[in-house]
Amino acid sequence: MKTRTLPSHLRCILAVTLIGAAAAVSAQPMQGPPPFSAFDTDGDGFISEQEFNDARTRRMQERAAQGGQMRGAATAPSFESLDTDRDGRLSPQEFEAGQSVRQAQRGQWGGGPGMGRNAPSFEDFDLNGDGRITAEEFEQARTKRISERASAGYPMRGLANAPSFDDIDTDHDGVVTPAEFAAHQALRRQQMPGRQ
Repeated sequence: MKTRTLPSHLRCILAVTLIGAAAAVSAQPMQGPPPFSAFDTDGDGFISEQEFNDARTRRMQERAAQGGQMRGAATAPSFESLDTDRDGRLSPQEFEAGQSVRQAQRGQWGGGPGMGRNAPSFEDFDLNGDGRITAEEFEQARTKRISERASAGYPMRGLANAPSFDDIDTDHDGVVTPAEFAAHQALRRQQMPGRQ
Protein backbone atom coordinates (compact mmCIF):
# COMPACT_ATOMS: atom_id res chain seq x y z
CA MET A 1 0.00 0.00 0.00
CA LYS A 2 1.33 3.36 -0.99
CA THR A 3 1.29 6.13 1.61
CA ARG A 4 1.02 9.76 0.72
CA THR A 5 2.55 12.61 2.64
CA LEU A 6 0.98 16.00 3.03
CA PRO A 7 2.58 18.96 1.33
CA SER A 8 4.79 20.96 3.69
CA HIS A 9 2.45 23.95 3.87
CA LEU A 10 -0.45 21.69 4.99
CA ARG A 11 1.78 20.00 7.56
CA CYS A 12 2.61 23.44 8.99
CA ILE A 13 -1.06 24.41 9.16
CA LEU A 14 -1.92 21.10 10.83
CA ALA A 15 0.91 21.47 13.36
CA VAL A 16 -0.13 25.04 14.29
CA THR A 17 -3.75 23.92 14.62
CA LEU A 18 -2.83 21.00 16.90
CA ILE A 19 -0.55 23.18 19.04
CA GLY A 20 -3.33 25.76 19.36
CA ALA A 21 -5.87 23.12 20.33
CA ALA A 22 -3.54 21.65 22.94
CA ALA A 23 -2.90 25.10 24.41
CA ALA A 24 -6.63 25.80 24.56
CA VAL A 25 -7.28 22.52 26.38
CA SER A 26 -4.47 23.12 28.88
CA ALA A 27 -5.75 26.67 29.50
CA GLN A 28 -9.15 25.41 30.64
CA PRO A 29 -9.79 26.02 34.35
CA MET A 30 -9.51 22.92 36.49
CA GLN A 31 -12.93 21.32 36.97
CA GLY A 32 -14.20 19.32 39.91
CA PRO A 33 -12.62 18.75 43.26
CA PRO A 34 -8.83 18.57 43.34
CA PRO A 35 -7.31 15.18 44.14
CA PHE A 36 -5.58 14.42 47.44
CA SER A 37 -2.22 14.42 45.64
CA ALA A 38 -2.70 18.08 44.63
CA PHE A 39 -2.52 18.96 48.33
CA ASP A 40 -0.05 16.33 49.58
CA THR A 41 2.91 18.00 47.91
CA ASP A 42 5.58 16.19 49.92
CA GLY A 43 3.97 12.79 49.21
CA ASP A 44 3.95 11.60 52.83
CA GLY A 45 0.31 10.43 52.71
CA PHE A 46 -1.01 13.32 54.80
CA ILE A 47 -1.82 16.98 54.19
CA SER A 48 -0.36 19.50 56.61
CA GLU A 49 -2.08 22.81 57.24
CA GLN A 50 0.68 24.57 55.30
CA GLU A 51 0.27 22.22 52.32
CA PHE A 52 -3.50 22.71 52.45
CA ASN A 53 -3.29 26.51 52.48
CA ASP A 54 -0.56 26.63 49.81
CA ALA A 55 -2.49 24.31 47.47
CA ARG A 56 -5.72 26.22 47.94
CA THR A 57 -3.99 29.55 47.26
CA ARG A 58 -2.25 28.12 44.19
CA ARG A 59 -5.52 26.69 42.84
CA MET A 60 -7.35 29.99 43.35
CA GLN A 61 -4.56 31.92 41.63
CA GLU A 62 -4.62 29.51 38.67
CA ARG A 63 -8.38 29.76 38.31
CA ALA A 64 -8.27 33.56 38.54
CA ALA A 65 -5.48 33.77 35.95
CA GLN A 66 -7.52 31.59 33.59
CA GLY A 67 -10.69 33.59 34.17
CA GLY A 68 -12.34 30.77 36.10
CA GLN A 69 -15.22 31.52 38.40
CA MET A 70 -14.50 31.59 42.11
CA ARG A 71 -17.90 30.39 43.29
CA GLY A 72 -17.93 29.04 46.82
CA ALA A 73 -14.48 30.33 47.79
CA ALA A 74 -15.92 32.23 50.74
CA THR A 75 -17.66 29.13 52.08
CA ALA A 76 -14.89 26.63 51.35
CA PRO A 77 -14.12 24.40 54.32
CA SER A 78 -11.19 25.32 56.52
CA PHE A 79 -8.35 22.98 57.39
CA GLU A 80 -9.67 22.80 60.97
CA SER A 81 -13.13 21.71 59.84
CA LEU A 82 -11.65 18.84 57.82
CA ASP A 83 -9.18 17.72 60.50
CA THR A 84 -11.81 15.80 62.43
CA ASP A 85 -9.38 13.91 64.67
CA ARG A 86 -7.52 17.16 65.47
CA ASP A 87 -4.07 15.68 64.87
CA GLY A 88 -2.88 18.61 62.75
CA ARG A 89 -2.90 16.74 59.44
CA LEU A 90 -5.49 15.42 57.01
CA SER A 91 -5.64 11.75 56.16
CA PRO A 92 -7.01 10.66 52.78
CA GLN A 93 -10.22 9.61 54.57
CA GLU A 94 -10.70 13.01 56.22
CA PHE A 95 -10.00 14.75 52.92
CA GLU A 96 -12.48 12.55 51.03
CA ALA A 97 -15.15 12.99 53.70
CA GLY A 98 -14.70 16.76 53.49
CA GLN A 99 -15.10 16.67 49.70
CA SER A 100 -18.24 14.55 50.08
CA VAL A 101 -19.72 17.13 52.44
CA ARG A 102 -18.85 19.91 50.01
CA GLN A 103 -20.43 18.08 47.07
CA ALA A 104 -23.55 17.36 49.10
CA GLN A 105 -23.83 21.04 49.98
CA ARG A 106 -23.68 21.87 46.29
CA GLY A 107 -26.41 19.33 45.48
CA GLN A 108 -24.21 17.27 43.17
CA TRP A 109 -25.25 13.84 44.35
CA GLY A 110 -27.19 11.61 42.05
CA GLY A 111 -28.94 8.40 42.86
CA GLY A 112 -32.30 6.90 43.59
CA PRO A 113 -35.12 8.08 45.81
CA GLY A 114 -33.85 9.86 48.85
CA MET A 115 -30.29 10.05 47.58
CA GLY A 116 -30.52 12.59 44.78
CA ARG A 117 -31.62 16.18 45.03
CA ASN A 118 -34.04 15.06 47.74
CA ALA A 119 -31.23 13.74 49.93
CA PRO A 120 -31.11 15.58 53.22
CA SER A 121 -28.09 17.75 53.78
CA PHE A 122 -26.09 18.12 56.96
CA GLU A 123 -27.69 21.54 57.43
CA ASP A 124 -31.16 19.95 57.35
CA PHE A 125 -30.27 18.16 60.58
CA ASP A 126 -27.98 20.74 62.20
CA LEU A 127 -30.92 22.78 63.46
CA ASN A 128 -28.92 25.26 65.54
CA GLY A 129 -26.16 25.66 62.94
CA ASP A 130 -23.28 24.86 65.28
CA GLY A 131 -21.63 22.36 62.92
CA ARG A 132 -22.73 19.29 64.92
CA ILE A 133 -25.90 17.20 65.03
CA THR A 134 -27.12 16.01 68.40
CA ALA A 135 -29.46 13.05 68.85
CA GLU A 136 -32.29 15.47 69.66
CA GLU A 137 -31.70 17.54 66.52
CA PHE A 138 -31.51 14.33 64.49
CA GLU A 139 -34.89 13.07 65.73
CA GLN A 140 -36.57 16.50 65.34
CA ALA A 141 -35.29 16.93 61.80
CA ARG A 142 -36.16 13.36 60.82
CA THR A 143 -39.70 13.69 62.17
CA LYS A 144 -40.16 16.97 60.30
CA ARG A 145 -38.77 15.50 57.06
CA ILE A 146 -40.99 12.41 57.25
CA SER A 147 -44.04 14.58 57.95
CA GLU A 148 -43.26 16.95 55.05
CA ARG A 149 -42.64 14.13 52.58
CA ALA A 150 -45.79 12.28 53.64
CA SER A 151 -47.84 15.50 53.25
CA ALA A 152 -46.37 15.99 49.78
CA GLY A 153 -47.47 12.48 48.78
CA TYR A 154 -44.03 10.86 48.58
CA PRO A 155 -44.01 7.11 49.27
CA MET A 156 -42.42 6.32 52.60
CA ARG A 157 -40.57 3.16 51.59
CA GLY A 158 -37.48 2.24 53.54
CA LEU A 159 -38.39 3.78 56.89
CA ALA A 160 -37.86 0.44 58.60
CA ASN A 161 -34.29 0.43 57.28
CA ALA A 162 -33.57 4.09 58.02
CA PRO A 163 -30.30 4.60 59.90
CA SER A 164 -30.35 5.46 63.56
CA PHE A 165 -28.37 8.27 65.13
CA ASP A 166 -25.93 5.68 66.51
CA ASP A 167 -25.36 4.29 63.00
CA ILE A 168 -24.14 7.70 61.85
CA ASP A 169 -22.29 8.72 65.04
CA THR A 170 -19.48 6.27 64.34
CA ASP A 171 -17.17 7.48 67.10
CA HIS A 172 -20.09 7.39 69.58
CA ASP A 173 -19.28 10.78 71.11
CA GLY A 174 -22.92 11.92 71.09
CA VAL A 175 -22.68 14.22 68.06
CA VAL A 176 -22.53 13.70 64.30
CA THR A 177 -19.87 15.72 62.51
CA PRO A 178 -20.03 16.77 58.85
CA ALA A 179 -17.43 14.09 58.07
CA GLU A 180 -19.45 11.34 59.77
CA PHE A 181 -22.61 12.50 57.99
CA ALA A 182 -20.88 12.53 54.60
CA ALA A 183 -19.26 9.14 55.18
CA HIS A 184 -22.64 7.63 56.07
CA GLN A 185 -24.34 9.16 53.02
CA ALA A 186 -21.53 7.84 50.81
CA LEU A 187 -21.97 4.37 52.31
CA ARG A 188 -25.73 4.51 51.69
CA ARG A 189 -25.16 5.48 48.06
CA GLN A 190 -22.80 2.52 47.60
CA GLN A 191 -25.37 0.15 49.08
CA MET A 192 -28.13 1.25 46.71
CA PRO A 193 -29.20 -1.31 44.08
CA GLY A 194 -27.35 -0.87 40.82
CA ARG A 195 -24.38 0.88 42.47
CA GLN A 196 -22.20 -2.21 42.85
